[in-house]
Amino acid sequence: MQLKGIHHIALNVTDLDRSEHFYTDVLGFNVTHRFSKGLRHIMLDTGNALLALFETPDLNMESALEQLSDKGYMHFAFETNREEFIKIIDELKDKKVPVDSGPVVRGEGESIYFKDPDQNHLEIRCDAKS
Repeated sequence: MQLKGIHHIALNVTDLDRSEHFYTDVLGFNVTHRFSKGLRHIMLDTGNALLALFETPDLNMESALEQLSDKGYMHFAFETNREEFIKIIDELKDKKVPVDSGPVVRGEGESIYFKDPDQNHLEIRCDAKS
């Protein structure tokens, strides 16, 4: 078997419009596709993989995330370079996105941790060599 990499990661969100605003206006991703059949969802271009946001308005996100975290899901991380990392921290502050932790040194890089509007755990990381 030879796979090419990750095509997309999917997240459940309770309000697709609110989440689209966060992921496009705050994080700067672009919507590539919109789907209204079945679960309403969008695909976002993150640079090297797609992020799918599925609207599940009745999902108890707190309970779902607690279950996932207990089973091993903690977060997923976006990558940037050193110069952008410093700018991103300021941008998140300007956009009133609370940083839960960081910047902290992890291995050979630095990370910040924060949440999207549905409390999905996110990280932005820059390697020391970038």
